[in-house]
Amino acid sequence: MKTIIAAILVLLSFNVAAAPAGGSRVHDRYDSNEKRGVVLVEDAIEADSLRISLGRDLRGFVEGKVCDDCETIKVVITPKTKAYENNVEVPLKRAAGRVGQSATVYYYIDSKEVSRISW
Repeated sequence: MKTIIAAILVLLSFNVAAAPAGGSRVHDRYDSNEKRGVVLVEDAIEADSLRISLGRDLRGFVEGKVCDDCETIKVVITPKTKAYENNVEVPLKRAAGRVGQSATVYYYIDSKEVSRISW
């Protein structure tokens, strides 16, 4: 019985450690993670000077760079986007007041949709 349980655990560990079919190609800086089977779903823009556009309908965008050598990207703000000031959730409209100030913008890599903005 112990042998059967050990065999099942070994098989399960292979299943968990296997890389996903097709993988997830993101930035070149993540190539080493991809080879290890790590799939990143979120990334962040750490903005020293936030460039944000937000409409009355709580839709808009943020432009920024993930790293100093990376290209500028545009990510989409939706009404589902959350805003946090000192780890306390605040109305999303307050994020628009952060133009030109520092903030961190977390977004989903595949959809480029912003999940949260914090400062």
